[in-house]
Amino acid sequence: MRTKEILKSIFLFIVLTLSVQSYAKVDVTTIKGTVQGIKQGRLYMLARVGEKQTDTLGYCDFKKGKFNLKVNLQEPMITQLVVGGYSGGFTLIVEPGATYKANLSNDSDFYIKGGKLNDSYTAHMASSDSLRAIVTGLQERYKALREEKKFRSASQVNDTLRIEQNRLKELTTAFLSSNDNVISAYTMLSNIEMREMNLRETKSLYNAMGEGARNTHCGAIIKERIERMEKTAGGALAPDFTLPDLNGNPVTMSAVKGKIKIIDFWASWCGPCRMNNPALRKIYEEFHSKGLEIIGVSLDNSKVGWQKAIEKDGLEWINVSSLKGWDCEVVRQYNVTGVPSLFILNEYNRIIATGLRDEQLKAFLQEHLQ
Repeated sequence: MRTKEILKSIFLFIVLTLSVQSYAKVDVTTIKGTVQGIKQGRLYMLARVGEKQTDTLGYCDFKKGKFNLKVNLQEPMITQLVVGGYSGGFTLIVEPGATYKANLSNDSDFYIKGGKLNDSYTAHMASSDSLRAIVTGLQERYKALREEKKFRSASQVNDTLRIEQNRLKELTTAFLSSNDNVISAYTMLSNIEMREMNLRETKSLYNAMGEGARNTHCGAIIKERIERMEKTAGGALAPDFTLPDLNGNPVTMSAVKGKIKIIDFWASWCGPCRMNNPALRKIYEEFHSKGLEIIGVSLDNSKVGWQKAIEKDGLEWINVSSLKGWDCEVVRQYNVTGVPSLFILNEYNRIIATGLRDEQLKAFLQEHLQ
């Protein structure tokens, strides 16, 4: 009896295991095609899986300009096909189990066909591109007429321009509304990054997205971006970090004591940064004795250039750098997209202001350090 029960348990375990494996099964996606201009090499399929992270989903070698790439997918994804020797890549929306036909070329005559989402997106882009060309032509015509002081004709062209712009907006809105999936998420992500949207704008777009779009890998990247930006929003606890100073000694931001701390992202090669340094030096001289500390975080790659700038500009406060330029992790933590970029912290390391310069910064410090 005991042996039967054991055999029965083993049988049930095997059945359940097979069921789980079947449920978790991924589908094979196939892309067949040709590469123009290169007889042999390697083709990669890449996809973003985070704000700063890209994974290789698959690759294959090709000979005589022909390839047959197979990848395992669990969900639709926006990918890039990359060919060694080509400039840039080819955007492709891949779906689990779909088959694609491609002709890859360094010129504009390339194509990738197949997959419901990819074909739908390609058709939409062709329609919207033609409308964009019309809008661009009307904008140039309007500008030329204004310069020629032909204001009546310019007004007529402007009326037509508004009609075409509305057509383009309606076309895009209708398409995105009918695609609560990776397409709308990718479009939103591209828009957010291209326009460098702030936290409020990014959250507004994310909240307007459907559940299907939010659950895609592009939706996850937008969410990651929001969470990162919230860490440096007003009132948030500033992300802590440790970076080496000029002598290689580690400096931890939270260990630096001060009633007010300024974190100043800058670089020796940044003209506006160098122009701002004299004013920042005067502010430091006036308020340091009252409790002001400054931590200069340099985006330099060269220690020589960094050190020369510190000495020439007379920067007597704490200066640190990973010497990794824009690849410095602290840059990403603080959502720094340009320099100079300044964050003001209170004694509890909470961000209480950002971006203040010159007289605005001086007035702020007078109020908080008296």
